[in-house]
Amino acid sequence: MQAIIQESFNGIEDLKIKNINELRVGPLSALIETKYTPVLPYDWRTETGELRNIRPVNLPITIGYSFSGVVKETGIMARNNLMGRKVIGVSQSGTSQQINNILISPFLFTLPDDVSLAEGATIIGGADAALSAVRKIHAESGDTILITGASGGVGTYMIQFLKMRNVHVIALGHPQNKDFLLNVGADEFIDYTSNLVNQLQAHPEINRVLDTVGRPELLSTISQNLNNLQIISLSLPNFSTTKSDQSFSFTQGPIMPGDYKKVIQQLSNNELHAYIQEIFDFKDVIKAQNISKNSHSSGRILLQY
Repeated sequence: MQAIIQESFNGIEDLKIKNINELRVGPLSALIETKYTPVLPYDWRTETGELRNIRPVNLPITIGYSFSGVVKETGIMARNNLMGRKVIGVSQSGTSQQINNILISPFLFTLPDDVSLAEGATIIGGADAALSAVRKIHAESGDTILITGASGGVGTYMIQFLKMRNVHVIALGHPQNKDFLLNVGADEFIDYTSNLVNQLQAHPEINRVLDTVGRPELLSTISQNLNNLQIISLSLPNFSTTKSDQSFSFTQGPIMPGDYKKVIQQLSNNELHAYIQEIFDFKDVIKAQNISKNSHSSGRILLQY
């Protein structure tokens, strides 16, 4: 069995594809044939050592946090009705490998026939983060919310959740993604590459910011040019606002098992849409991570096994 292994803190380029021992099912676990894992900032920030203060790890490790796949074997005390089912789940010990051995828990979710495994792979680390942040910012009708990094795997879900609450959404992004973001559901678009200050000052109605980028200089520009502002970041733990009528907080809050089931149902009902930018073979992880980190995203990049 092959896995994507991190052996150092030298970054993306030092990842290795290695053979590892085959896994054996436990009494309360399931062996799952991995189909997709999402490419997440969580991975490459771990690979550079950036997260060592909040996520200490002993190398080498298998990278990855979530997955989608098909159950191939269950333990003697596990639910045998999972056999052959499509599922999504998480593992703190890494998921970027051809087979995952996962304890049966409330955080292993089955997918209906009309939600694909690729769509399912965008939920954990995407839809859940977006929903948690939207709840924390207490978005409601009448608010105008600016989203940074709106075209990514989290931002595209944020737009959709906010529109369900009748919020006016302004997407901040690269001009090549303008049409994409408006198609996702954003009401307006701000181009961060040109006259950003003037564009911000033309929207004094913005009263909340959801930040998925984590660039202090960008948040400083936003803070300096807007008033009465609440900023919530999913990427930057600390930031000092420039005005007394502004607040900042960092969030990585969880959602409950029932919330995941509702998101899956919303995908099934076409109330939500999973935006996938590109799918790479898992052996091309270095290329996939570099594109995800350095390009202007339009949804989530996935690795296929």
